[in-house]
Amino acid sequence: MKASKLPSDATEEEAVQAVLAEVKLIGSLSQEQIDSCDPSTVKRYLRARNGNKHKAAKLLHSTLKWREDFGVGSLTIAEFSGHQLSSGRMYIAGNDPSGKSILVTRKRSDAFQSGEYSAYLRFLVLTLETGVRAMKGGQDKWVWLMDMKGYSRANSPPLSVSMATLRILADHYPERLHRCFFIDAPGVFSFLFNALWPFIDPVTRQKIVFIQTKDYAKQIAQVQEAGDNEPQREEALRGVADEANPDAFCNYLRWYCTPYDEPAYRSLLESVGWK
Repeated sequence: MKASKLPSDATEEEAVQAVLAEVKLIGSLSQEQIDSCDPSTVKRYLRARNGNKHKAAKLLHSTLKWREDFGVGSLTIAEFSGHQLSSGRMYIAGNDPSGKSILVTRKRSDAFQSGEYSAYLRFLVLTLETGVRAMKGGQDKWVWLMDMKGYSRANSPPLSVSMATLRILADHYPERLHRCFFIDAPGVFSFLFNALWPFIDPVTRQKIVFIQTKDYAKQIAQVQEAGDNEPQREEALRGVADEANPDAFCNYLRWYCTPYDEPAYRSLLESVGWK
């Protein structure tokens, strides 16, 4: 199923206003909440519902309620433990040349404990919100690099947590994903992925790519051999780039090969307005 096109420019504004009017009619939202939706936000929800104004309004209304109930506006850096920020499990690594945010997840060998699930979901939302704030050049999407090398049955999150993650992404950040690379996912990951697959919409499925780094061993070695020598590193990155295919994984080696830097990430969080 392909996403439907939005109305022409002549009627696009009418569609946006119609969605906002229906959101208001559904009720239980303040005018301030409704006013927080700029036209680009409404257009994303229209795209996510194939141009159906009624469905887009229903989804947008649910997001505005969720943001209030979840406490998105109350998120702060101080809420999260040093471990969450020091582990490098999940972070925004920067922007690609077009301005899309680069979201990196690196699966660690340690498993989430039962008491961490709520904190994990709040940290997930902090990361997603950071990705939105960090977008540049008018972009409204991110590229997600999921390094699954450390995944195992022992550290796999409960299905309920994975489903909650999927629902947050699908229902409250629609049309944000440009491409998702699952990197070095072991065979055992297929059990979780197959359980989630029926709940992933067809458009999103087309944006998912599985990668094995052994297929890029030469390119990765070239980048890593440059070390901290910035000129050599930039030369290596140019050498491995695939200019004919901007969405090729080799064009994202800059962020895959760069280790997590906690002080730099804390600076980024502060630079986009987190306290």
